[in-house]
Amino acid sequence: MTAVDDYRLSDRYRLEEGRVFLSGSQALARVPYEQLRVDRRNGLTTAAYVTGYPGSPLANFDRDITAAAALATDDGLHLEFQPGMNEELAATAVMGTQLAVLQPTCRYDGVLGIWYGKTPGLDRASDALRHATFAGTSALGGAIAFVGDDPNAKSSTLPGSSGATLVDLNMPILYPGDVQEAIDLGRHAVAMSRASGLWVSVKVVEAVADGTGSVEVHPDRVAPAMPTTEVGGRVWVPHPSGALLTPYTLDMEREFHEIRLPLARRYGVLNHLNTIPVRGPSDWVGIVATGHTYHETLEALRLLGLRTEQQLRDAGVRLFKLLMPVPLDRGQVREFAHGLSEIIVIEEKAQNLEWLVKDSLFGRANAPVVVGKRADDESPLFPFTGTLDADIIATRLRSRLAPRLGERLAPPPPAPRQLIPLSVSRTPYFCSGCPHNTSTHVPEGALVGGGIGCHSMVMLMEPGRFGNIVGLTSMGNEGAQWFGMAPFVDDEHLIQNIGDGTLFHSGLAAVRAAIANGVNITYKILYNGAVAMTGGQDPFGQLEVLPLVRVLLAEGVRQVIVTTDDLSKYRAHDVPAGVKVWGRSRVVEAQEVLAAVPGCTVLIHDQRCAAEKRRDRKRGRTATPNFRVVINERVCEGCGDCGDKSNCLSVQPVDTPFGRKTRIDQGSCNFDLSCMEGDCPSFMKVPIDAAAASPRERPQPPAHIPAPTVAAVTASECTIRLSGIGGTGVVTTAQILGTAAMLQGLHVRGLDQTGLSQKAGPVVSDLRLSATEPHPSNRATAASVDVLLAFDQLVAGTDATVRTLDQSRTVLVANTATVPTGSMVLHPGRRYPTDELATRLDGSTRSHVRVDATGLTTALLGDDSTVNVFVAGVAVQSGLIPVDPALVERAIELNGVAVAKNVAAFRWGRAWVADAAAVEQLAHPDQADAAADQPLIVRLAADLKGYQSARYSQRFLRVVEQVMTAEQPALTDAVARNLHKLMAYKDEYEVARLLLAGAPRRAKFMLHPPMLRAMGMQRKIELGTWARPLFVMLRAMRRLRGTPFDVFGFARVRRLERDMIGEYTAAVSTLVAHLRPDNLDEAVAIASLPDQVRGYEHLKLERAGAYRSELRSRLDAFTR
Repeated sequence: MTAVDDYRLSDRYRLEEGRVFLSGSQALARVPYEQLRVDRRNGLTTAAYVTGYPGSPLANFDRDITAAAALATDDGLHLEFQPGMNEELAATAVMGTQLAVLQPTCRYDGVLGIWYGKTPGLDRASDALRHATFAGTSALGGAIAFVGDDPNAKSSTLPGSSGATLVDLNMPILYPGDVQEAIDLGRHAVAMSRASGLWVSVKVVEAVADGTGSVEVHPDRVAPAMPTTEVGGRVWVPHPSGALLTPYTLDMEREFHEIRLPLARRYGVLNHLNTIPVRGPSDWVGIVATGHTYHETLEALRLLGLRTEQQLRDAGVRLFKLLMPVPLDRGQVREFAHGLSEIIVIEEKAQNLEWLVKDSLFGRANAPVVVGKRADDESPLFPFTGTLDADIIATRLRSRLAPRLGERLAPPPPAPRQLIPLSVSRTPYFCSGCPHNTSTHVPEGALVGGGIGCHSMVMLMEPGRFGNIVGLTSMGNEGAQWFGMAPFVDDEHLIQNIGDGTLFHSGLAAVRAAIANGVNITYKILYNGAVAMTGGQDPFGQLEVLPLVRVLLAEGVRQVIVTTDDLSKYRAHDVPAGVKVWGRSRVVEAQEVLAAVPGCTVLIHDQRCAAEKRRDRKRGRTATPNFRVVINERVCEGCGDCGDKSNCLSVQPVDTPFGRKTRIDQGSCNFDLSCMEGDCPSFMKVPIDAAAASPRERPQPPAHIPAPTVAAVTASECTIRLSGIGGTGVVTTAQILGTAAMLQGLHVRGLDQTGLSQKAGPVVSDLRLSATEPHPSNRATAASVDVLLAFDQLVAGTDATVRTLDQSRTVLVANTATVPTGSMVLHPGRRYPTDELATRLDGSTRSHVRVDATGLTTALLGDDSTVNVFVAGVAVQSGLIPVDPALVERAIELNGVAVAKNVAAFRWGRAWVADAAAVEQLAHPDQADAAADQPLIVRLAADLKGYQSARYSQRFLRVVEQVMTAEQPALTDAVARNLHKLMAYKDEYEVARLLLAGAPRRAKFMLHPPMLRAMGMQRKIELGTWARPLFVMLRAMRRLRGTPFDVFGFARVRRLERDMIGEYTAAVSTLVAHLRPDNLDEAVAIASLPDQVRGYEHLKLERAGAYRSELRSRLDAFTR
């Protein structure tokens, strides 16, 4: 077997020597596993304990450490992972690992303790961490903190920067810049902690945690040199202590500054954590950077034309690479500064490093000028905000280097294209069937407090839909802002959203405080059983709903109501007295009831996270319903009411021969069923029996596919950007391609930019492949992308991605399918900006390959779950990605998910490039034989004949023929479509006709008949096959329409529908009579106005009123 055949996915943790492909988060998870193996080889019996709280960019670390811990257990090592209820309790738990060795009963020579959390978690846990750092670490254990920084606030409420807090906590800071350094510095952090008795922090920004790469591993890659010091004539050995009281703590504080921190500083020097990798005899300027910013600085220098170390030396540029910015050794800084006239300090956020450099050089003769956040003339230089990427750094560096280096530098890049904003954009949104679609609704005008979690995305949606939101608070403080607001405003009540993850993290204290404060507040606990924002973890320490209710009542909550999508879970005798359990449709009513109760009340909305429920179904833990929800598109009015009711992304607008309608996307539907609420009669439940559910015979990919053509991009360096929708496998596809490239022997660096939303939001992954040495940056820079894989063109067409494209370099491979956004679901009239995107993307690339990948994978494989892998196959076969197809298939096998289906999709993508016509014929064998569509007017006239009669159809044709005399096709088309819409109004007879024509035999109809609604029925009824004779009878009665015997024709909406036909035909006559070349566009617009009259019953009445008013006013203006 070859090395490729031997490679396993578990090698990312288990392989001791060689090259592996893994993410930054996985690299951190490898650290304790690797350390325990090293300890065992050195004859030590050690264990490791990992705990913390998930949060971006370490949202998936718990998943990764769980996998590593399982492998360690198999190897006979004790690696314990324990989720933390919150960050401060986790910090104290890690403190306990160091104190454990003081007990005679301790079974280990030492215990390595690892805490993890994001910057806000560090802030809230600072007191616990301060106690832990004072307590110290053991010589054979050690304690380290993985701190996730989110400087761009991509998945946080605030931009994150941990440096100042870590300095105040007396923690050394190690700052890796890529995945390789994450592993290496993790090992150094352990050794430093053992040598110095300090907690050691590893600062991890999102570009490292979410980064990927091929890395080298070896048992002796990190062989730490351990510094020592003597105290009282004896070698000092760190000993932890729990005696955290004065006077002991004053001695500990002295020890920090006299022993521990100096030892950490010496460790950094001995182990060359800070180096001067580039220097020359004529250096005049030095550049200092640390961690990921150093790698971006190298990339920036490449953009400026200084690509090699020799070019930097020839230009007189010296580099200082800091992997340990704190504590900083003054001697190293002075060595670096010797002979320079200027030092440029490049760091994100505040100027911490700049101050340390200036402090080290203060008062020294001939010290160079030090600039950073500001130039020497106090003008702004490097920004304080966001992340410093290579493009930003290059621009600022050019201003400092150009006066001296002149023509050595590459010419400035051209100014970026001025882009016209897209009419529609893709933003993070709730998953299909998310309980927050229902639970975040509030009474009209309600004052609402936002909170931490997925539900906070209501602030990104249309203003006012979810109440008057007064802002967010820090995690666990939800509602406390009302304590300070209530005495000074006239509002009497606040509804405070809080997720169950936050509640059990720290939010219960806020509820208790609200009770003590006596404010009028309703806590709405969104109980979905998952910490969904960070990956769907189970809330640690969670109580079931009824025990939680009892706790809340015992605390003093005045009243509790539970709303749920499953009333069968609650038995009346189990529910505490006075507590109401209602169906979820009454969630707004429940809030109205609770708002009237003085004091603190609680609404618990109990509905499982849709994404987790979907996973449960795939794993067989939850039954999958034996039906599908289907919309009869002929009955559908495309009014958007189902999207408004459900706020669900599976309710998608679709264009049909009879106009814009709505369709349920079966692949993403999570069976929430709230879309069926309302009055629309188009919904059906279609049973899925075993025979129908079994896969039909599908074609197989060709046995032989020609080898790809010679790569259209150079294999020595290739940048690939993948852009798509969260939750559809963008990251997985990037990892497959990255693994394949690693197996081929290429250096791989990547970055997965998932942003706020795991589902429905934009996701971008970059891959940078190189043959000789790793690329400095894992992020695509301006005009650097060789291949753009546009799984979704709306994400690919964003300003940020377009600026990475180059008209002479980039090749586009695009899926032409259009996936609606959240705003398109709510407003079906909004169109996917196909033409706008084509203008953007085609104008920014040298060539393109477009394919309906969604349609082909659905036809060939049964669904579109593998569409991204299909597109990857297209790109590989086109010679755009320099990777052997066999290695891509091997990477798919290693991924281990739906292997056969994904391999088939990859092969179909390749086959499409080899012979597109043959693949499309196999996918759509009947397409070539399909009869051409009937002309529009003929089709509409025929439909009206079936609707009523030939005479009725002739009435339609007479009006259309009148318009045709004007010889303006656009006007004729508009009149035909809109007159048909008005004449074919959907009364009871027509709904019956269309249901019979378009419904499967065993379908169940979901109807809310106007007659029953008038009698007080507030919900739909389900009619099965027994009701078909009733529909047949109603269909036959359509001849009574408009006659005195029309029993339904007396309703207000029916009278209105008939009136609008006459009004419109009169308006058409007016338009034809006054038509001129200069008012043709307005005539077409007026003729198209009926299209806005969509919906049933009250919706139709409301929209018809607006339509009639607009028709009158615009017609008056037209005739003047």
